[in-house]
Amino acid sequence: MAESARLSIFISYSTEDEVFATKIGEELRRAFNPAVLKIALAAEFSLGTAWREQIEDDLDSADVLIIIATGQQKLSHSFTGFEVGYFKNSRKNKKKMQHFNFDRLILPIPIFTKTPDPVADIQSLQIDGPLSPLTIDPSALKDLDRFIQKIDFKAKKNPLIKLFTRIQSIIKSAIDFSAEELEAFDSEIVECSRRLHTTVFNELKNRVSTDTFPERKIVLRIPVNERRTSGDPLSNATIEFFGRSFEVFGFGTPPSEQLSWPAFLSTIEVQKVAMGWNDAILTLVTEARGGQFDDNRQSITSIDQNHAYRMFVGRRIQYLSGLDEIHIYIVEIKARKSGDPTTSMLLKAISVGLRYRFMFLEDASEFSPRQFHVTLVDDFRARVMRLVQELDFLLWESQSAGLGEPENILKIYGQTLGPGEVDAQSDAWEEVKSKLYAAAKEVIAADTKDVMVSKKGKFISVLEEFCAKTVVMNREFTAKVIAALQDIVSNPPRQVSLRRVV
Repeated sequence: MAESARLSIFISYSTEDEVFATKIGEELRRAFNPAVLKIALAAEFSLGTAWREQIEDDLDSADVLIIIATGQQKLSHSFTGFEVGYFKNSRKNKKKMQHFNFDRLILPIPIFTKTPDPVADIQSLQIDGPLSPLTIDPSALKDLDRFIQKIDFKAKKNPLIKLFTRIQSIIKSAIDFSAEELEAFDSEIVECSRRLHTTVFNELKNRVSTDTFPERKIVLRIPVNERRTSGDPLSNATIEFFGRSFEVFGFGTPPSEQLSWPAFLSTIEVQKVAMGWNDAILTLVTEARGGQFDDNRQSITSIDQNHAYRMFVGRRIQYLSGLDEIHIYIVEIKARKSGDPTTSMLLKAISVGLRYRFMFLEDASEFSPRQFHVTLVDDFRARVMRLVQELDFLLWESQSAGLGEPENILKIYGQTLGPGEVDAQSDAWEEVKSKLYAAAKEVIAADTKDVMVSKKGKFISVLEEFCAKTVVMNREFTAKVIAALQDIVSNPPRQVSLRRVV
C-alpha cells in the first residue's frame, strides 16, 4: 500500500472531555502504525492556527469522525454539533473513504451518557450493530482494581474494543497481515483498551452522582458586554430554577431549562408579585455586580403571606467570555420556638411593635411620609415596592408569632378590652391597610412619568392617613406588650426540682 494511503480520523469532543479524547488519540497511535493511521483533534493544533479553517480541512479529509461524549458539560459550554454538521455535509460531496472501499463513518462513543443529540438519528453508521453506551457500575468507581475486573476486554460488545477492531478491519481490507502480526495486533488492542478504561475510571470517579437542592435556587446569567450602567441589567438576562417548587410564590416553575428574564416576569399574573421579584432580584444583582454585599438580604413572602423567605447571593461567577453568573438562594425563614411559649410570644410581639414604629412612625424611617415627599419620581416606585415587601414580612412575622390568637390577645391586653373593641380595632386596621395596598398597587402600575406624579401625591396622602390612624394602636400595643413582659420578669422563675433516682 502506498505511503499516503492512510486512514484519516478526526476526533470530536466537548471541552470537558478533552482529556479522554486526547487519550483515545494516543492509544490509537499506539495500536496502529502512523504509516497507516492519521489522527486529528483540536487539542493538538499549533499555537496561532486558524482553528476553524483547520477543522474544516481536517473534516473534509477525514474518513472517520469519532465523537467522544461523557455528558460532562459545564453551564458555559455544551456539546457542539458543528463538526457533525460539517462532516455530514462533506459526505454528500465525498461519500467514500479516500484509500479504502468503505463509506465515510461517524462513530459515536457515549460513555456514561446517552448518544449526543446531533448524532442520535444516525442508523447506518454503527459499529457492527447498535452502538450502546459503555455501561459502568457507579459503585465500581470507588476502586480501580474492582472497576478493571468488571471489564471483559475480549467482549465484542465493549465499545472501546469495537472501536479498535472496526478500525483494524478497515485497515486490513487494504493490507495483508501475517498471523503473528494479527496476534500482536489483538494483544495491543487489549492493552490500549485497558489503559483507556483506566482513563475512564480516573475521569469519571469525580463525576457528580446526585445533585440535591433541599432549598430553592435561581441562577441569573447576564450576557457578555452588558453595560453595568444600564438602568435594567436584567433586560437581557436569563434565569434558571433549581430545587423545590416555586408555586408557593404565585407562579409555576417554567418548564424550560433557561428562560429570559422578561419572559419569566410575563408568566407571573399578579403584578405585585412580579414587581416584588423584579425589585428584590435587581437589588441583589446590582449589589453583586458592584462587588458590594451590604444589602445581600432581601425578604419576600409567599402569595398567601403564610411563609416568609430570605433571598441572598450565594455565589458569583465571571467567565473569561464575559458572562456574569449569579446564584441566588431562597430560604424559608422558620420561626423558632424555645423557652416558655408566653415569653417567646411577647418577645416577638415587641419586635413587631417596634419594627412597625421604625417603619412608619419615625421621621427618619425611609417609609415615613416625610421621606416619600422628597423621593424623586424616578425612584418612587422602587421605594413603594420596598415598603410593600417590608410590610408583607412584618405581617407574616405577626401571624407567625400568633398575635391574632384569642389567648395571646388576652395575655397582652388583659381585662382592659371592652366588648367589641377588638373587632373595632381590627376593622379600622383592615380599612387603612387595604387603602395603603391599593394606593401602592396604583403606583406600581403607573406606566408614564406623568401618571406617576399624580399617583405620588395620592399615595402620600393615604400613607399619612395610615400613619395617623395606627399611631395610637401601635403605642398602646407596644406598651401593653412591655407591661405584660414586665409582670413576668418581675416574678422569680419557677424552680424545677430534680430528684435523684436511685
